[in-house]
Amino acid sequence: MDAIAHEMQRHRMKIGNFYQFLVIELMKSRFTQVYDGKREGDVEAEIDTPKFSRGLRLYISVKKSSDTVGGQDIGGVFSRLETLAKQDKNLNRPYMGVVVVATPPRGLTQGYEESRIVRCKDDGSPYSPNCEVWYPGFIYPFVCGREANDVYREALKQVGQYLPFNTLTHRAECAALLADELKELGVVSPSTSRIDPQRFQEFISRSKSAASEEDEDDE
Repeated sequence: MDAIAHEMQRHRMKIGNFYQFLVIELMKSRFTQVYDGKREGDVEAEIDTPKFSRGLRLYISVKKSSDTVGGQDIGGVFSRLETLAKQDKNLNRPYMGVVVVATPPRGLTQGYEESRIVRCKDDGSPYSPNCEVWYPGFIYPFVCGREANDVYREALKQVGQYLPFNTLTHRAECAALLADELKELGVVSPSTSRIDPQRFQEFISRSKSAASEEDEDDE
């Protein structure tokens, strides 16, 4: 059983790396100056801004999910991003620190405006006036003009190699247990007995409006 926990942790790390590279490549499709980041920052980018000719330099930390950074951790991430900016001798424009959360919290993708926030302390003051958190409902439309679910749909075509249990001695038993659970969740295609990409994507990520409609139907 210890092997399962180890394999799952390795799986989470691989998926985290996948999202880091995904955000970098998507940003490169829109912005010309996008680079691998340093230390805490996974991505650095210079972007033009409307009505502000100098633009901004972004120092971005990509997190797989909101569980990866929460509570008091977010203040530490912001502090480290700001330290990167202040120590950057090539910084020649205003900067912003950004924590990108690559997957929607609790599987619900919020709207565009609701998905870009300034995180605050318990007393209501912001951790930093120069740092924000960008959730899937904002980051994907902003960098590539596509909704989060469109990006996930394409990403699912590439992540099969990252699925867990590839090195377990009891791979067959684990696969059988996983298959039963997936069938119960309704994400397996009856015709192929394999995970249906569309069903799986709809299961792990729903828009807030779609979830509200389902709740109304249940009532």
